[in-house]
Amino acid sequence: MKSKHIVVLVLIAVGIAAILGTYGDASTTVNYSEAAEQPGKSFHVKTTLVKSKEINYKPEIDPEKFTFYGMDETGEVRKVTVLKEKPFDFERAEEIKLIGRVEGANEFVATDFQTKCPSKYENEVQDI
Repeated sequence: MKSKHIVVLVLIAVGIAAILGTYGDASTTVNYSEAAEQPGKSFHVKTTLVKSKEINYKPEIDPEKFTFYGMDETGEVRKVTVLKEKPFDFERAEEIKLIGRVEGANEFVATDFQTKCPSKYENEVQDI
């Protein structure tokens, strides 16, 4: 077999492995309890900020970490540790989509998140 053929076959095998690896790692949206059933696996969890509990963020110690309490769609509340910088308007978030995994007995560790905040144009639309 020519060396060109071997290189092409290796590239095809690497491509197939990458596609299968991505497919097997694809996260699905679940609640905290479902994520807790598979502690090492990454999931998407929709949550809302529990405003009666504190948000702990100390940028002078670790600017890439903050904690808060989130309630999922079933009403379960868990402590959430986010391994990203806290946005300045995080407290205004209507919904938070977390990407991460369950660690320990009652903690969700998010490696990424996305917030849905109220629109700054909301009042203007209602006034029309």
